[in-house]
Amino acid sequence: MGIAQRGMSTMTGLTESPGFDPKGQNEAVSKWASMVQRRLRDRTSVFLHGKEGTINRPGRIERNLNDSIKSLTKKSYGVIDRVTYTFERHGVFVHKGVGRGYKMQGGMVIRTAKSEDPAIRQPTWWGDDPRPRLPNQWFNPVLDQTLPELADKLAEINADAVLNATRMMIR
Repeated sequence: MGIAQRGMSTMTGLTESPGFDPKGQNEAVSKWASMVQRRLRDRTSVFLHGKEGTINRPGRIERNLNDSIKSLTKKSYGVIDRVTYTFERHGVFVHKGVGRGYKMQGGMVIRTAKSEDPAIRQPTWWGDDPRPRLPNQWFNPVLDQTLPELADKLAEINADAVLNATRMMIR
């Protein structure tokens, strides 16, 4: 048996310790990830002036932000240890309030457009109104609201495993 195989068998032994419930933990994390995905889609459904359908750009295809939100989970030794959310890259621009003519600098959104001449400026969906872009934080607030719920659920599921782990001492 090689070193890697021994390491894997040791980790497998830990996940099978008394009080540890990998199935319950995986189920709780999967339900939480789906719930967060639904809430993120609810938050992005208010963006009325976004992309409609699919837009082909050189080298990439862009979709509506709401339709693009997906959650993925990653297992390590049979236990979900990572949740990833994927979405269109313009979702980051919306969240930070940056994009054409605006960028982040020192945590602030700054206008960086070269010209203020209305004849040169690109037409926008709101006409000639030079409204500044504002951050619309749709992602972080959802996680801030839901992470404590997941932490409490995982603590409840694995409370016995924690107690058993504290009893592991050399005497």
